[in-house]
Amino acid sequence: QNSKRTSFYKKILFPKASSDIWSSTETTLPEGTNKNDFDKDTVLNRFEHQLNVSGIKTNHVTKPDFSWSCEDISEIKKKYNLNKYLILFPFSSSHLTIKRWPYYNELIKRIKSTFRDEIQILIAPGPNEIKEARNYNANIVLENGKPLDIKKLISLVNNAKFIVANDTGPAHIASHLKKNGIVLFGSHTSAKKVSIENDSFKAISVKNLADLNVNTVIKEIMN
Repeated sequence: QNSKRTSFYKKILFPKASSDIWSSTETTLPEGTNKNDFDKDTVLNRFEHQLNVSGIKTNHVTKPDFSWSCEDISEIKKKYNLNKYLILFPFSSSHLTIKRWPYYNELIKRIKSTFRDEIQILIAPGPNEIKEARNYNANIVLENGKPLDIKKLISLVNNAKFIVANDTGPAHIASHLKKNGIVLFGSHTSAKKVSIENDSFKAISVKNLADLNVNTVIKEIMN
């Protein structure tokens, strides 16, 4: 019955579909590859493979570029007197707190001590993160008291000098904008698997984020 129901909805939702089989890592395995090995490949490589198997030609899947989505944020820059700034993304989804590095306030203190007034430190919280953002000694960027919409957030990231983030959506935005920055990884997954590293955006990976000290992060920032 579940199979019949799925087929019924498929015909309504996707009338032009030429296959009755949903695309997944089980149904689109490359020849000579088992599921365990395929699942270890990078997200973007797997995505490209599934699209190609589905008959969709791709050119940019493995090298995404978000620059097309930027817009003018001169009003926000004027309001917060933004010039040279660094953005921190110390959050994660509430059910994946394992992704959170616990020493951002210490990092902020060290950055301010090192760079003085040369660079501003910003936090751009998302929905449900504004209250938590106040726990950090950094400038909170909002628009009319609310989180920036996605295009303004992308534009704010695009204008930043550097990004430090947990493994979150904004970190991937920074990576696909080819920004200078670092992303901090614990044992929840690997930087390779989520396709986040490039020539300018690097990962620091440890088994337990609580064991990653500020000196290591500062050293990578200075590098």
